[in-house]
Amino acid sequence: MCLECGWTCETEPVAEAGAPVVLCTNPACGAANPVGQQYCQRCQTMLPSAPGSMLEGRYRIEKLLAMGGFGAVYRAVDTRTNLTVAIKDMICPDAEEFKIRLSFFRREAEILRALSKLPIVPRVYDFIQKGQSAHLVLEFIEGTDLVKVMEANGNRPFPIDLVIEWGKQICDVLHHMHSMDPPVVHRDLKPDNIMLLADGKSIKLIDFGTARDLGRTARTRLQAKTRVYTEGYAPPEQIIGKPEPRSDLFALAGTLYHLATGRAPEGVFTGKEIAELLAMPNGTVPPQHRWFFELIRINLSEDVNERYFTAREFKADLEARRVTTETHCPHCQTVNKVREPYCLKCAAPLTDLAPPCQQCGKTNRMGSRFCIHCGNRLR
Repeated sequence: MCLECGWTCETEPVAEAGAPVVLCTNPACGAANPVGQQYCQRCQTMLPSAPGSMLEGRYRIEKLLAMGGFGAVYRAVDTRTNLTVAIKDMICPDAEEFKIRLSFFRREAEILRALSKLPIVPRVYDFIQKGQSAHLVLEFIEGTDLVKVMEANGNRPFPIDLVIEWGKQICDVLHHMHSMDPPVVHRDLKPDNIMLLADGKSIKLIDFGTARDLGRTARTRLQAKTRVYTEGYAPPEQIIGKPEPRSDLFALAGTLYHLATGRAPEGVFTGKEIAELLAMPNGTVPPQHRWFFELIRINLSEDVNERYFTAREFKADLEARRVTTETHCPHCQTVNKVREPYCLKCAAPLTDLAPPCQQCGKTNRMGSRFCIHCGNRLR
Protein backbone atom coordinates (compact mmCIF):
# COMPACT_ATOMS: atom_id res chain seq x y z
CA MET A 1 0.00 0.00 0.00
CA CYS A 2 1.24 3.48 -0.88
CA LEU A 3 1.95 5.48 2.32
CA GLU A 4 1.24 8.74 0.45
CA CYS A 5 -2.19 8.04 -1.11
CA GLY A 6 -3.33 4.73 0.32
CA TRP A 7 -3.52 2.95 -3.11
CA THR A 8 -3.31 -0.80 -2.80
CA CYS A 9 -1.73 -2.84 -5.63
CA GLU A 10 -3.72 -5.94 -6.54
CA THR A 11 -1.17 -8.72 -6.97
CA GLU A 12 -1.60 -11.29 -9.69
CA PRO A 13 -2.46 -14.80 -8.49
CA VAL A 14 0.66 -16.91 -8.35
CA ALA A 15 0.53 -20.54 -9.39
CA GLU A 16 1.40 -23.03 -6.66
CA ALA A 17 4.91 -24.40 -6.76
CA GLY A 18 5.10 -27.35 -9.12
CA ALA A 19 1.65 -26.71 -10.62
CA PRO A 20 1.52 -26.68 -14.46
CA VAL A 21 1.40 -23.20 -15.97
CA VAL A 22 1.01 -21.63 -19.42
CA LEU A 23 3.49 -18.89 -20.26
CA CYS A 24 2.22 -15.79 -22.06
CA THR A 25 3.62 -15.61 -25.61
CA ASN A 26 3.78 -11.79 -25.54
CA PRO A 27 7.54 -10.99 -25.51
CA ALA A 28 6.90 -7.95 -23.30
CA CYS A 29 5.03 -10.03 -20.72
CA GLY A 30 5.91 -13.72 -20.34
CA ALA A 31 3.72 -14.13 -17.25
CA ALA A 32 2.86 -17.60 -15.95
CA ASN A 33 -0.86 -18.34 -16.02
CA PRO A 34 -2.88 -21.25 -14.63
CA VAL A 35 -3.79 -23.97 -17.11
CA GLY A 36 -7.24 -23.34 -18.59
CA GLN A 37 -6.93 -19.56 -18.88
CA GLN A 38 -7.76 -18.28 -22.40
CA TYR A 39 -6.21 -14.83 -21.89
CA CYS A 40 -3.17 -13.70 -19.94
CA GLN A 41 -4.10 -12.33 -16.50
CA ARG A 42 -1.50 -9.58 -16.87
CA CYS A 43 -1.69 -8.32 -20.51
CA GLN A 44 -4.83 -10.03 -21.90
CA THR A 45 -2.90 -11.67 -24.75
CA MET A 46 -4.56 -14.88 -25.93
CA LEU A 47 -2.84 -17.90 -24.40
CA PRO A 48 -1.99 -21.18 -26.14
CA SER A 49 -3.54 -24.40 -24.90
CA ALA A 50 -1.28 -26.34 -22.58
CA PRO A 51 0.29 -29.61 -23.81
CA GLY A 52 -1.81 -32.52 -22.64
CA SER A 53 -5.09 -30.61 -22.62
CA MET A 54 -8.04 -32.22 -24.41
CA LEU A 55 -10.42 -30.77 -27.00
CA GLU A 56 -13.91 -32.26 -27.06
CA GLY A 57 -12.58 -35.21 -25.06
CA ARG A 58 -10.96 -36.52 -28.22
CA TYR A 59 -8.00 -34.44 -29.43
CA ARG A 60 -4.96 -34.25 -27.13
CA ILE A 61 -2.79 -31.16 -27.63
CA GLU A 62 0.90 -32.01 -27.96
CA LYS A 63 2.70 -28.88 -29.13
CA LEU A 64 2.08 -25.26 -30.13
CA LEU A 65 3.21 -24.76 -33.76
CA ALA A 66 2.24 -21.14 -34.42
CA MET A 67 0.48 -18.29 -32.63
CA GLY A 68 -1.36 -15.30 -34.09
CA GLY A 69 -3.61 -12.47 -32.98
CA PHE A 70 -6.85 -14.48 -33.27
CA GLY A 71 -5.77 -18.07 -32.92
CA ALA A 72 -3.10 -20.73 -32.85
CA VAL A 73 -2.08 -23.92 -34.61
CA TYR A 74 -1.20 -27.06 -32.67
CA ARG A 75 0.06 -30.55 -33.29
CA ALA A 76 -2.36 -32.95 -31.62
CA VAL A 77 -3.40 -36.60 -31.51
CA ASP A 78 -6.85 -37.96 -32.25
CA THR A 79 -7.20 -40.39 -29.36
CA ARG A 80 -9.89 -42.38 -31.19
CA THR A 81 -7.74 -43.16 -34.22
CA ASN A 82 -4.24 -42.43 -32.82
CA LEU A 83 -3.73 -40.17 -35.85
CA THR A 84 -1.53 -37.08 -35.59
CA VAL A 85 -3.51 -34.01 -36.65
CA ALA A 86 -3.14 -30.25 -36.81
CA ILE A 87 -5.68 -28.10 -34.96
CA LYS A 88 -6.25 -24.54 -36.04
CA ASP A 89 -7.93 -22.39 -33.37
CA MET A 90 -10.01 -19.27 -33.86
CA ILE A 91 -10.78 -17.46 -30.60
CA CYS A 92 -12.37 -14.01 -30.37
CA PRO A 93 -13.86 -12.47 -27.18
CA ASP A 94 -16.00 -9.93 -29.05
CA ALA A 95 -19.34 -11.51 -30.03
CA GLU A 96 -19.91 -9.46 -33.19
CA GLU A 97 -16.32 -9.86 -34.37
CA PHE A 98 -16.56 -13.59 -33.65
CA LYS A 99 -19.59 -13.97 -35.96
CA ILE A 100 -17.68 -12.38 -38.84
CA ARG A 101 -14.54 -14.43 -38.28
CA LEU A 102 -16.53 -17.62 -37.79
CA SER A 103 -18.09 -17.25 -41.24
CA PHE A 104 -14.62 -16.93 -42.77
CA PHE A 105 -13.39 -19.91 -40.72
CA ARG A 106 -16.30 -22.06 -41.92
CA ARG A 107 -15.63 -20.93 -45.49
CA GLU A 108 -12.01 -22.08 -45.18
CA ALA A 109 -13.23 -25.53 -44.11
CA GLU A 110 -15.70 -25.63 -47.03
CA ILE A 111 -13.00 -24.67 -49.54
CA LEU A 112 -10.65 -27.38 -48.23
CA ARG A 113 -13.41 -29.99 -48.42
CA ALA A 114 -14.16 -28.95 -52.01
CA LEU A 115 -10.47 -29.46 -52.86
CA SER A 116 -10.16 -32.76 -50.99
CA LYS A 117 -9.47 -34.82 -54.13
CA LEU A 118 -6.33 -32.85 -54.94
CA PRO A 119 -3.24 -34.53 -53.45
CA ILE A 120 -1.39 -31.34 -52.47
CA VAL A 121 -4.28 -29.96 -50.35
CA PRO A 122 -4.51 -30.93 -46.64
CA ARG A 123 -7.55 -32.99 -45.60
CA VAL A 124 -10.21 -31.65 -43.21
CA TYR A 125 -11.23 -34.09 -40.47
CA ASP A 126 -13.46 -32.06 -38.15
CA PHE A 127 -14.94 -28.63 -37.43
CA ILE A 128 -15.79 -27.75 -33.82
CA GLN A 129 -17.51 -24.65 -32.51
CA LYS A 130 -17.79 -24.03 -28.78
CA GLY A 131 -18.72 -20.67 -27.26
CA GLN A 132 -16.48 -17.89 -28.57
CA SER A 133 -14.03 -20.31 -30.16
CA ALA A 134 -13.90 -22.59 -33.18
CA HIS A 135 -11.44 -25.31 -34.14
CA LEU A 136 -10.49 -26.78 -37.50
CA VAL A 137 -8.96 -30.26 -37.35
CA LEU A 138 -6.69 -30.86 -40.34
CA GLU A 139 -4.24 -33.34 -41.76
CA PHE A 140 -0.89 -32.82 -40.06
CA ILE A 141 1.80 -31.99 -42.62
CA GLU A 142 5.25 -33.22 -41.63
CA GLY A 143 7.56 -30.95 -43.58
CA THR A 144 9.23 -27.57 -43.95
CA ASP A 145 8.06 -24.56 -45.91
CA LEU A 146 10.02 -23.85 -49.08
CA VAL A 147 11.41 -20.51 -47.85
CA LYS A 148 12.99 -22.18 -44.81
CA VAL A 149 14.37 -24.94 -47.05
CA MET A 150 16.05 -22.37 -49.31
CA GLU A 151 17.35 -20.31 -46.39
CA ALA A 152 18.89 -23.42 -44.83
CA ASN A 153 20.76 -24.00 -48.12
CA GLY A 154 22.09 -20.48 -48.65
CA ASN A 155 19.08 -19.49 -50.80
CA ARG A 156 20.07 -22.06 -53.40
CA PRO A 157 17.26 -22.39 -55.97
CA PHE A 158 15.44 -25.62 -56.70
CA PRO A 159 15.95 -27.43 -60.03
CA ILE A 160 13.70 -25.88 -62.67
CA ASP A 161 12.29 -29.30 -63.66
CA LEU A 162 11.06 -29.75 -60.08
CA VAL A 163 9.69 -26.19 -59.95
CA ILE A 164 7.74 -26.85 -63.16
CA GLU A 165 6.16 -29.99 -61.66
CA TRP A 166 5.15 -28.06 -58.54
CA GLY A 167 3.73 -25.28 -60.70
CA LYS A 168 1.51 -27.75 -62.57
CA GLN A 169 0.14 -29.14 -59.29
CA ILE A 170 -0.59 -25.65 -57.96
CA CYS A 171 -2.35 -24.81 -61.25
CA ASP A 172 -4.72 -27.72 -60.60
CA VAL A 173 -5.64 -26.23 -57.21
CA LEU A 174 -6.14 -22.73 -58.64
CA HIS A 175 -8.22 -24.09 -61.53
CA HIS A 176 -10.59 -25.80 -59.08
CA MET A 177 -10.84 -22.70 -56.90
CA HIS A 178 -11.46 -20.35 -59.82
CA SER A 179 -14.08 -22.74 -61.25
CA MET A 180 -16.20 -22.69 -58.09
CA ASP A 181 -19.52 -20.86 -58.06
CA PRO A 182 -18.82 -18.12 -57.12
CA PRO A 183 -15.10 -18.16 -58.00
CA VAL A 184 -12.66 -18.31 -55.08
CA VAL A 185 -9.25 -16.62 -55.06
CA HIS A 186 -6.41 -17.71 -52.76
CA ARG A 187 -4.88 -14.21 -52.30
CA ASP A 188 -1.69 -15.34 -50.54
CA LEU A 189 0.13 -17.86 -52.69
CA LYS A 190 3.86 -17.79 -51.89
CA PRO A 191 6.70 -20.22 -51.01
CA ASP A 192 6.04 -19.72 -47.28
CA ASN A 193 2.68 -21.45 -47.78
CA ILE A 194 4.08 -24.48 -49.58
CA MET A 195 5.45 -27.36 -47.50
CA LEU A 196 8.16 -29.70 -48.76
CA LEU A 197 7.65 -33.24 -47.50
CA ALA A 198 10.30 -35.68 -46.30
CA ASP A 199 10.91 -37.20 -49.74
CA GLY A 200 12.29 -33.86 -50.96
CA LYS A 201 9.94 -33.78 -53.96
CA SER A 202 6.31 -33.82 -52.80
CA ILE A 203 4.59 -30.62 -51.65
CA LYS A 204 1.47 -29.57 -49.77
CA LEU A 205 -0.23 -26.20 -50.20
CA ILE A 206 -1.20 -24.83 -46.79
CA ASP A 207 -3.07 -21.87 -45.27
CA PHE A 208 -6.30 -21.19 -47.14
CA GLY A 209 -7.40 -18.75 -44.45
CA THR A 210 -7.14 -15.75 -46.79
CA ALA A 211 -9.14 -17.40 -49.61
CA ARG A 212 -12.39 -15.55 -50.42
CA ASP A 213 -15.13 -15.91 -52.99
CA LEU A 214 -15.62 -13.00 -55.37
CA GLY A 215 -19.41 -12.80 -55.05
CA ARG A 216 -22.20 -13.93 -57.32
CA THR A 217 -23.06 -10.64 -59.04
CA ALA A 218 -21.02 -8.21 -61.14
CA ARG A 219 -21.51 -5.54 -58.48
CA THR A 220 -20.18 -7.66 -55.62
CA ARG A 221 -17.26 -8.90 -57.72
CA LEU A 222 -16.15 -5.34 -58.41
CA GLN A 223 -16.53 -4.18 -54.80
CA ALA A 224 -13.30 -3.64 -52.92
CA LYS A 225 -12.33 -6.55 -50.67
CA THR A 226 -10.25 -6.51 -47.50
CA ARG A 227 -6.68 -5.75 -48.54
CA VAL A 228 -4.86 -9.01 -47.91
CA TYR A 229 -1.60 -9.56 -49.77
CA THR A 230 2.13 -10.20 -49.49
CA GLU A 231 4.32 -7.54 -51.06
CA GLY A 232 6.21 -8.81 -54.09
CA TYR A 233 3.69 -11.54 -54.85
CA ALA A 234 0.56 -9.40 -55.20
CA PRO A 235 -0.46 -7.53 -58.39
CA PRO A 236 -1.66 -3.91 -58.41
CA GLU A 237 -5.38 -4.79 -58.51
CA GLN A 238 -5.07 -6.91 -55.36
CA ILE A 239 -3.12 -4.22 -53.52
CA ILE A 240 -6.05 -1.82 -53.97
CA GLY A 241 -8.50 -4.48 -52.76
CA LYS A 242 -9.86 -5.78 -56.08
CA PRO A 243 -8.39 -9.27 -56.59
CA GLU A 244 -9.58 -11.64 -59.30
CA PRO A 245 -8.47 -15.11 -60.52
CA ARG A 246 -5.61 -13.68 -62.60
CA SER A 247 -4.24 -12.14 -59.39
CA ASP A 248 -3.44 -15.69 -58.23
CA LEU A 249 -1.60 -16.32 -61.51
CA PHE A 250 0.57 -13.28 -60.77
CA ALA A 251 1.36 -14.73 -57.33
CA LEU A 252 2.09 -18.13 -58.88
CA ALA A 253 4.54 -16.53 -61.33
CA GLY A 254 6.28 -14.74 -58.44
CA THR A 255 6.42 -17.98 -56.47
CA LEU A 256 7.94 -19.98 -59.35
CA TYR A 257 10.46 -17.18 -59.94
CA HIS A 258 11.53 -17.28 -56.29
CA LEU A 259 11.90 -21.06 -56.29
CA ALA A 260 13.82 -21.13 -59.59
CA THR A 261 16.22 -18.28 -58.78
CA GLY A 262 16.47 -18.15 -54.97
CA ARG A 263 15.52 -14.46 -55.12
CA ALA A 264 12.26 -13.05 -53.79
CA PRO A 265 10.16 -11.27 -56.46
CA GLU A 266 9.47 -7.54 -56.42
CA GLY A 267 6.14 -7.62 -58.19
CA VAL A 268 5.85 -5.98 -61.61
CA PHE A 269 9.45 -4.74 -61.35
CA THR A 270 10.69 -8.33 -61.50
CA GLY A 271 8.68 -8.83 -64.68
CA LYS A 272 10.37 -5.80 -66.22
CA GLU A 273 13.82 -7.04 -65.14
CA ILE A 274 13.16 -10.41 -66.77
CA ALA A 275 12.11 -8.64 -69.99
CA GLU A 276 15.42 -6.77 -70.03
CA LEU A 277 17.40 -9.97 -69.46
CA LEU A 278 15.57 -11.78 -72.25
CA ALA A 279 16.23 -8.88 -74.63
CA MET A 280 20.01 -9.04 -74.11
CA PRO A 281 21.82 -10.80 -76.99
CA ASN A 282 24.19 -12.50 -74.56
CA GLY A 283 21.97 -12.64 -71.51
CA THR A 284 22.38 -14.93 -68.51
CA VAL A 285 19.18 -16.91 -69.17
CA PRO A 286 20.06 -20.40 -70.51
CA PRO A 287 18.48 -20.99 -73.95
CA GLN A 288 16.60 -24.09 -72.78
CA HIS A 289 14.93 -22.06 -70.01
CA ARG A 290 14.02 -18.91 -71.95
CA TRP A 291 10.42 -20.10 -72.37
CA PHE A 292 10.09 -20.52 -68.58
CA PHE A 293 11.21 -16.99 -67.79
CA GLU A 294 9.08 -15.60 -70.63
CA LEU A 295 6.07 -17.32 -69.05
CA ILE A 296 6.98 -15.75 -65.69
CA ARG A 297 7.40 -12.33 -67.30
CA ILE A 298 3.98 -12.46 -68.96
CA ASN A 299 2.21 -13.36 -65.72
CA LEU A 300 4.02 -10.64 -63.76
CA SER A 301 2.48 -8.04 -66.07
CA GLU A 302 0.99 -4.96 -64.47
CA ASP A 303 -1.95 -5.09 -66.91
CA VAL A 304 -4.20 -8.00 -65.97
CA ASN A 305 -5.21 -8.51 -69.63
CA GLU A 306 -1.60 -9.24 -70.60
CA ARG A 307 -1.40 -12.22 -68.23
CA TYR A 308 -2.70 -15.70 -68.91
CA PHE A 309 -6.45 -15.86 -68.46
CA THR A 310 -6.72 -19.16 -66.59
CA ALA A 311 -4.71 -21.58 -64.50
CA ARG A 312 -5.58 -24.21 -67.11
CA GLU A 313 -3.76 -22.14 -69.77
CA PHE A 314 -0.82 -21.63 -67.39
CA LYS A 315 -0.54 -25.40 -66.77
CA ALA A 316 -0.80 -26.24 -70.49
CA ASP A 317 2.30 -24.17 -71.27
CA LEU A 318 4.18 -25.63 -68.30
CA GLU A 319 3.41 -29.11 -69.63
CA ALA A 320 4.37 -28.21 -73.21
CA ARG A 321 7.44 -26.27 -71.99
CA ARG A 322 6.75 -23.39 -74.30
CA VAL A 323 4.91 -20.08 -74.41
CA THR A 324 1.89 -20.14 -76.70
CA THR A 325 1.84 -17.02 -78.88
CA GLU A 326 -0.79 -17.81 -81.53
CA THR A 327 -4.17 -19.48 -81.82
CA HIS A 328 -6.31 -20.50 -84.77
CA CYS A 329 -9.86 -19.26 -85.13
CA PRO A 330 -12.16 -22.33 -84.98
CA HIS A 331 -14.46 -20.81 -87.65
CA CYS A 332 -12.20 -19.37 -90.36
CA GLN A 333 -8.82 -20.84 -89.29
CA THR A 334 -7.18 -17.39 -89.29
CA VAL A 335 -4.11 -17.19 -87.06
CA ASN A 336 -4.60 -14.69 -84.23
CA LYS A 337 -2.40 -13.58 -81.37
CA VAL A 338 -3.09 -15.60 -78.24
CA ARG A 339 -5.60 -14.01 -75.84
CA GLU A 340 -7.21 -11.87 -78.54
CA PRO A 341 -10.91 -11.79 -77.56
CA TYR A 342 -12.24 -11.91 -81.14
CA CYS A 343 -10.93 -13.15 -84.47
CA LEU A 344 -9.39 -10.33 -86.49
CA LYS A 345 -10.98 -11.65 -89.69
CA CYS A 346 -14.44 -13.02 -88.86
CA ALA A 347 -14.98 -11.55 -85.35
CA ALA A 348 -15.76 -14.98 -83.86
CA PRO A 349 -15.15 -15.09 -80.08
CA LEU A 350 -11.85 -16.72 -79.16
CA THR A 351 -11.76 -16.49 -75.36
CA ASP A 352 -14.04 -17.42 -72.46
CA LEU A 353 -16.80 -15.17 -71.19
CA ALA A 354 -15.77 -12.37 -68.85
CA PRO A 355 -17.91 -11.04 -65.96
CA PRO A 356 -20.78 -8.79 -67.16
CA CYS A 357 -20.11 -5.13 -67.90
CA GLN A 358 -20.81 -3.04 -64.79
CA GLN A 359 -22.44 -0.34 -66.93
CA CYS A 360 -24.86 -2.30 -69.15
CA GLY A 361 -24.78 -5.78 -67.59
CA LYS A 362 -23.98 -7.52 -70.88
CA THR A 363 -21.21 -10.07 -71.32
CA ASN A 364 -17.93 -9.66 -73.15
CA ARG A 365 -14.96 -11.93 -73.80
CA MET A 366 -11.87 -12.12 -71.62
CA GLY A 367 -9.23 -9.78 -72.98
CA SER A 368 -11.74 -7.10 -74.00
CA ARG A 369 -10.68 -3.69 -72.75
CA PHE A 370 -13.97 -1.98 -73.64
CA CYS A 371 -17.54 -3.30 -73.63
CA ILE A 372 -18.60 -4.10 -77.21
CA HIS A 373 -22.20 -3.15 -76.33
CA CYS A 374 -21.87 0.22 -74.55
CA GLY A 375 -18.19 1.16 -74.83
CA ASN A 376 -17.62 1.18 -71.07
CA ARG A 377 -13.99 0.70 -69.98
CA LEU A 378 -13.52 -2.82 -68.65
CA ARG A 379 -10.91 -3.74 -66.09
